[in-house]
Amino acid sequence: MWDDALVAPLGRLVPRMRGQDFTNDERDTIRRGVFKVRAAADWLEAAIDNGEFTLDEQLAQLLKGE
Repeated sequence: MWDDALVAPLGRLVPRMRGQDFTNDERDTIRRGVFKVRAAADWLEAAIDNGEFTLDEQLAQLLKGE
């Protein structure tokens, strides 16, 4: 299923991160990525709830990294 394509890699990645020391910049980069994933997941959830499947401009800019 499609959710496995999202969750399975994290299941492999997160345990491998044990013992890693991240710089503040690395943490910020990871947090920005997680923020984008959350925003996209929220958009998907809202789309299936309200039937509106257009990509809003603000989300599009966020996903492009702007």
